[in-house]
Amino acid sequence: MESIGLQKSEMAELRSNQHSPGALFPLLPDSVMVCIYAVQVFGQPPAILTPRSPAVIFSCQQKWPRIHFIPALFTVSLLAAILLPARPAAAVVWSTLFTAQDVRDHLSSEQGRQEALEFCRKMGIAKVYIESFRDGYQAEEATLKAARDFFRQAGLTVSGCVTTTGLGKPSSGWRVAACYTHRPNQERLESIFRFTAPLFDEIMIDDFFFTDCECSECASAKGALSWQQYREKLMLQISRERVLGPAHAANPRVKVIIKFPQWYDLFHQRGYVPDQEAALFDRIWVGTELRDPASDEWGHKQQYMGYFIYRWLTDVGGSKTGGGWFDPFGTTPTLYLDQPLTTILAGAPEVFLFHYGALASSEYHAQADAMAARRVQYEKLATFASGWSGIATYKPVSSDPGEEAYIFDEIGMLGIPEAPTAHFPEGARAAILTTQALGDTELVPKLLRLLAAGGTAFISQPLAHRLNGDPRVPTPAPLDLEKNQYLKTVEVGGGKLVMFSDALPHLTHVDAQDRIAQPTPELRNALEELRRKVSNFTVTSLDAPPRVAVYPLGGRVAVVNYTELPVACRLTGLAGMAHKLTQLNALDGATLAPDGATLRLPPHAALVVE
Repeated sequence: MESIGLQKSEMAELRSNQHSPGALFPLLPDSVMVCIYAVQVFGQPPAILTPRSPAVIFSCQQKWPRIHFIPALFTVSLLAAILLPARPAAAVVWSTLFTAQDVRDHLSSEQGRQEALEFCRKMGIAKVYIESFRDGYQAEEATLKAARDFFRQAGLTVSGCVTTTGLGKPSSGWRVAACYTHRPNQERLESIFRFTAPLFDEIMIDDFFFTDCECSECASAKGALSWQQYREKLMLQISRERVLGPAHAANPRVKVIIKFPQWYDLFHQRGYVPDQEAALFDRIWVGTELRDPASDEWGHKQQYMGYFIYRWLTDVGGSKTGGGWFDPFGTTPTLYLDQPLTTILAGAPEVFLFHYGALASSEYHAQADAMAARRVQYEKLATFASGWSGIATYKPVSSDPGEEAYIFDEIGMLGIPEAPTAHFPEGARAAILTTQALGDTELVPKLLRLLAAGGTAFISQPLAHRLNGDPRVPTPAPLDLEKNQYLKTVEVGGGKLVMFSDALPHLTHVDAQDRIAQPTPELRNALEELRRKVSNFTVTSLDAPPRVAVYPLGGRVAVVNYTELPVACRLTGLAGMAHKLTQLNALDGATLAPDGATLRLPPHAALVVE
């Protein structure tokens, strides 16, 4: 092989040549420019490329011919991507939605589109979803195209959206949903997707794609099936025949996303079948909405709900799982910020802010302003969100919660880290099992195998009651808790069953006056003992009050104070009480005390340590 040099004078000539990449792209380094030349002349990159003053040296099998450059954008892009330093990928993508009504009211004029773009710039939004249909209104095709092209030209990624409300005949239950047995509703749905698919290569379906209808049409159609069986069968059929089929016929490239709502313990009642729908649709999305936990209207939900559902649906959907979606409804600015915080800790690569019309309004602009002010902090936090762990927490798909709806969220708010799963955790050292686990008809044999391997099962009080007396579970003592007993351990088959009273998770409940019940000394002691048992398997805190959540992230731990009071606490688990921690990231005034072990957390603050 022959080594050939390009001297400084020749380099200057190449730079000045109007057809050269050096003239077309003056910021390219000499090494990249010469390499581009080599590819154009010899058909391959040089085997050796090193800078040497005053020449750039490379080796090839041919003499350097005297020819002029031919502009080659593809070559420039390819080699620049190889040789120039790569820009770091964003840890999280921010997106928003323009509802069909937003399209009509805000995107039909140049001024409205410019104002919307300014909002996106302020919020750091890189992707927008433009909706074609909601609440019986279908946006004009010309306006949809103009908005789509405007945002694309501004450098944003653009997708579509459909909300299946106002199709025609409503459900006899929750009237915001539709009766999908009704054929005219089916035909309207199909027409919407045939209309939308040619406009966008990706379409998200908002989380009203369900039914709880029990009208006479539905009752006749279901026949001998249970309502759950009929609704699941119906919604899968509608998905195939009235959504995916027509959409792909209209645009073979289109990807369709189904977004699941946050009320995961009711999916089976309304026709959602996450595992089968995840297989059917191109992607799935997760509703991580959180509300005021003191609200009667919103059901006193816990902030941990956003984490649990995202991790659970990630276990269901795997690589098809996309981002998390939340809105400002039922929140103050402070409570609103719990949503991006929790969604990012759960690992969502895209955070969807619903929706432009609300966030830009006088009613909710304070939430948007608070979000914009902290966006950079959340982006930094996202770099730590990986390596999720905790105690395997089992909720089979389509399982009924009995009297324990959303108990997982309360357990998480006790500072007990969970690793949500839709599959029984075979081989795990520990598992959390509640009434929902009875959705697995093979629960008892699987539980016995876990115990025989020396595992520990943390069993909720209602599930213990259901298992009590089962001849397949040979226990030396009854599993039921006695009156005023909050914790009980029974050794079974080489492992341990730890029964805990529901009074412990209910310590996280916030009443309508924004109050939390103060635990009795007995409850406080039981909670500490439960946490000690948990600390054999994961990180927790013995001294944190309820409503402080712990998120193990690989070798790091994030701790969030969801209470309205400042908290000081320490971590323990696996290797015992940590003697020296390192602060990695802090939000809203959280700090690690000088002792290197005490976490100081203002209300709604978060701290990441290792």
